[in-house]
Amino acid sequence: MSDDALQVLFAPYCGGLARSAALRDALTLLQARRLEGCRPVADAEGHGFVLSWGDERAPLDVIQCQLLFPTQQDASRHFTLPTHQLVSWLMECSAFVGAKPDLPDAFWYWVLLGQEDAVADA
Repeated sequence: MSDDALQVLFAPYCGGLARSAALRDALTLLQARRLEGCRPVADAEGHGFVLSWGDERAPLDVIQCQLLFPTQQDASRHFTLPTHQLVSWLMECSAFVGAKPDLPDAFWYWVLLGQEDAVADA
């Protein structure tokens, strides 16, 4: 599917035309199927992470994700969610700002605290 077609498909779920630049960047990340980053921690280096996901391309498809912490293997998580939710979080990602991207607080809250209701509210 072309980049333009993907953008049209996801736009109604991810902020519409007003956020088209962020959506385009997030869809590029989605196609890469992997994000390596670092979650900042006050007065510390932070926690490195690798988030990977399946190849789903439709907004309402359920996508399988895996979150790994290379230095803390026991903290790894596997989860599923609607693809449009992952894209929304990727739109808020700092991957386009620095060398070590981070994901928004809403992602970490949902994944680490297991707040399934947060997806519906996001």
